[in-house]
Amino acid sequence: MLLFRHDLRTPLTLLKGHATMLLPLFPKDLVSQQEILDEISVMSKNISRLEKYVNAMTNLYRLEDIDIPRQQITFHSLIDNFNNTAEALCYDKHFSITTSGNNITLFINLDTVMQIYENLLSNSIRYAKSDIAISVVIENDNLVISVSDDGCGFKNIDIEKATLPFYKSSKDIATEHLGLGLNISKILSERHGGNIQIANNKAGGACVTVKINCNES
Repeated sequence: MLLFRHDLRTPLTLLKGHATMLLPLFPKDLVSQQEILDEISVMSKNISRLEKYVNAMTNLYRLEDIDIPRQQITFHSLIDNFNNTAEALCYDKHFSITTSGNNITLFINLDTVMQIYENLLSNSIRYAKSDIAISVVIENDNLVISVSDDGCGFKNIDIEKATLPFYKSSKDIATEHLGLGLNISKILSERHGGNIQIANNKAGGACVTVKINCNES
């Protein structure tokens, strides 16, 4: 919640600053029409940022209460979905998918699992230099999805805070993304009887692993 307040405070401060500057100048014709339009444009962008943050926070609260019914899907069908998604998203990166497991039947919520997978993949694409490695295995009634990249990896503080809502690393402060992907993945994986782990590869780069219960019960 503190991070959310901080992200709201920045556009609010900018809006207040621009409004405070315009109010005394506008009645005295001390500001040109172009300057007014420029100020309105900046204010409009910050209003859009506020709307994004508020909508995102609303959706986060809803995630805590959503029902996650499970359906049957074969392991091979899930891998086909994963592969198709990676081909669509990794257009400028090389990716590989390794699997381990027979073509067993999984009991999962496909929409939830795909959202988690897409979040992990998108996060990895953002930081990878060129290569992304995806591993999908079955371990003790759990579907285990790991996505690794050859980027700079997580700093220690990032490992501790990466799954917090609206958290951004020092590299992402100036970017437009909200910093919600890993937080949403954490919430959804826990709602699906699993968890998320943040780590670095020994050879360098980041690795995010999600475990999701795939048993019928």
